Amino acid sequence: MFDIRFFKESASLKKSIITGQSPLNDDALINQLDNLRNPVPYVFNIETTNYCNMRCVMCPRTKLMTRKNAWIDDKTFERILDQIQPHNIDKLEEFWRFVESEYGINQQERSENGFYFHIVSRCLILHGYGEPLLDRYIVDRVAQCTKRNIPTYFSCVPANINMEKISALMENGLTVLKFSLDALSDDQAKAIRGDNNNFHEAFSKILQVIGHRDQQKFATLIVLTMISMSTDEQARRVERDFLAMWRDYDVYAYIKSQDNRWYTEEDPSLVNRSHYETQYCEYPWTSMTVMADGSVVPCTQDYNAEMQFGNARDQSCQEIWNSEAYRQFRAWHVNGQFPPGHKCKERCDQKKVYNYSVSTDTRG
Repeated sequence: MFDIRFFKESASLKKSIITGQSPLNDDALINQLDNLRNPVPYVFNIETTNYCNMRCVMCPRTKLMTRKNAWIDDKTFERILDQIQPHNIDKLEEFWRFVESEYGINQQERSENGFYFHIVSRCLILHGYGEPLLDRYIVDRVAQCTKRNIPTYFSCVPANINMEKISALMENGLTVLKFSLDALSDDQAKAIRGDNNNFHEAFSKILQVIGHRDQQKFATLIVLTMISMSTDEQARRVERDFLAMWRDYDVYAYIKSQDNRWYTEEDPSLVNRSHYETQYCEYPWTSMTVMADGSVVPCTQDYNAEMQFGNARDQSCQEIWNSEAYRQFRAWHVNGQFPPGHKCKERCDQKKVYNYSVSTDTRG
């Protein structure tokens, strides 16, 4: 979930920044963006656990994460939920009309940008750098969200499917369940996500989930995604076969651009088709992320929780969001004055506001 009002109302300012037409200096731009920012934050995602049994080649967790494994405690989780105000349907439909007008993406389109604008915009995400199906409390967490009318979504690896747990999740109101299926053979599945992964068993389990959902008439949207990691013909053929596999099922299937290419990149010529690629990072103004230990960071990319602004265990989200440390962080995105070694500048794929305002020779 993110601030759809900010995204919409900052659109003209964003265009002027991206095209180099903004007349504002850094200080004025910092103030303008802050004036558009909602003082009440949106929570993009809560990492309910960072336990994971996969060894994904594209994920920095595999080799770089050093923080301890944890489950978020119930008190902190529910404390955060009580501070979340979901978007109402009128505001969402207004935003979706804007998206269709601005980007040409309607609610029928099945794509990574369609998924972001029409699903991520309205759902609290319940994953981070862990596997949600390994969270022993995930069913209750979804139930607590449903009780508060908060739509929910998480992504998981189908090799971890447990039908009893999946059924309970759907029965308790899970809005969107996404399965990541990045290969169409067991060998390649293991090469990408580790020895605990597979394809044939995972595919069979997904079909069971779809059948069970349809039989029980659960409302959960099932999403299938494959990460695009190469432009060669074999990779393109696998992607086409992947999409064709789901044509006869009531699911949302799409190909996703690879994240974290600063960390690993198989094919430098691969085109990132996400809307992120055509603009600057807006996380500092649109949402926050809560990690399994309660620490609050600015986005989903902070695998080691190194950019902490506070902790949701003993601070309100609003207090953290409006803190001086967060204000300074937003300013860095505009003026480029990040401290040496800062993740946003050295270990991130996304452009920042300052990348559009001056030569990267001087600031980034």
